[in-house]
Amino acid sequence: MPKKIYIRTFGCQMNFRDSEFVKGLLLDEGFEEAGSFDTADIILFNTCSVRKHAEERVYANIWNLKGMKKKRPHLVIGVIGCMAQAKIDEIFDDVPIVDFTCGPDNEPEIPQLIKKILKDRANIAALDMIGRTRKELFPSHRESAFKAYVSISYGCDNFCSYCIVPYVRGRERWRRPKDIIQEVKGLIGRGYKEITLLGQNVNSYRGYGSKGDDFVKLLEEINNIEGDFWIRFITSHPKDASERLFKAMGSLGKVCEHLHLPLQSGSDRILKLMNRGYRSKDYISLAESYRKYVPDGSLTTDIIVGFPTESENDFCHTVRMLKGLEFDSSYIFKYSPRPYTKAASLKDDVPEKVKAERNNILLEIQNKLSREANEKSIGTVQEILIDGVNPKIASGLTGRTRTNRIVLIDGEGSLVGKFIRVKFKDATCSTLRGTAL
Repeated sequence: MPKKIYIRTFGCQMNFRDSEFVKGLLLDEGFEEAGSFDTADIILFNTCSVRKHAEERVYANIWNLKGMKKKRPHLVIGVIGCMAQAKIDEIFDDVPIVDFTCGPDNEPEIPQLIKKILKDRANIAALDMIGRTRKELFPSHRESAFKAYVSISYGCDNFCSYCIVPYVRGRERWRRPKDIIQEVKGLIGRGYKEITLLGQNVNSYRGYGSKGDDFVKLLEEINNIEGDFWIRFITSHPKDASERLFKAMGSLGKVCEHLHLPLQSGSDRILKLMNRGYRSKDYISLAESYRKYVPDGSLTTDIIVGFPTESENDFCHTVRMLKGLEFDSSYIFKYSPRPYTKAASLKDDVPEKVKAERNNILLEIQNKLSREANEKSIGTVQEILIDGVNPKIASGLTGRTRTNRIVLIDGEGSLVGKFIRVKFKDATCSTLRGTAL
């Protein structure tokens, strides 16, 4: 009988794309998908190490399988992704019910690793390919029938002092433009309506071998592909963002008007400690340039509170930046030290209570800004992509605008995966409510 697999994913969009990729490889090798832990022969945890809390959740989920593993000793449990690479020497000791670990760049080997474990029942750690070019494989499986992630690069060269990514995903490598275009054309040919380009820093893309804005050239090529679809991308780094990128976003019809540009802090002193490569005035200039060329676009960001030595004055600079730039939404996190990083050598001296207070202050400000931004859409008519059924409301659907705002409407499930026009009539800090036209 074919063995059944179940994958639980933690972390960012890169991790979700990796899980989708691994599942596709396994399905192509004759494995089948399980609907739950209970019916699976192989359980994979695709993990994140960006914050300590993410690792703690993974450990808790694995330990919950201890009784199942005892009853079914032939159950295979694997830890893959960033945490597997970060904790090379620890996972088998910390959670001995794990059968194998696999880093992000070894993931193409997973079908063979599982077959070997099923045959030999020996623990395996596959972590030796970090930083190397991944094989160009195109399994057909996708979790969605109309929205797709496409990786354009792997790894990161920025070495922000708080970030573990370069140490678990390696230095930056770019996929060849022709391979990316081939993948996107295949997806559009299958009827996909939204393509999201992924990279730790998409706008540092240098796949064409030049020192200029290669990412803009890639956007132009994808925009020229025939078909009715949207293009999104995440994530951009301020030090590599450019006026040319913003001009392209304003002129390329398929590129959505949404820019996610992590700020991290409004304090120049903290930005320098973070090794971000820009100052607050540089970021403000970028935001002004973006809004000049994409006047109806949305701007979202990431912010870290409680970085080592962050004073009340440093935090006030962040508050002023948040209010002054009027972000459409923000992902706000409390700092936690990560192994290997330069910041791990700094004393984590901001008390947890202070981190929580600062986090809540920023969340309250952002909720007000988000509501005000959403309310500006009331009375307008916009095109949205219906991306799912709202389980909380009978006949309720969810969708997103080109600016990545969440929309709730009433409608039939047959609309999922289609573009429709909606008139907005109400707004909260997190959603728009509208009527299909």
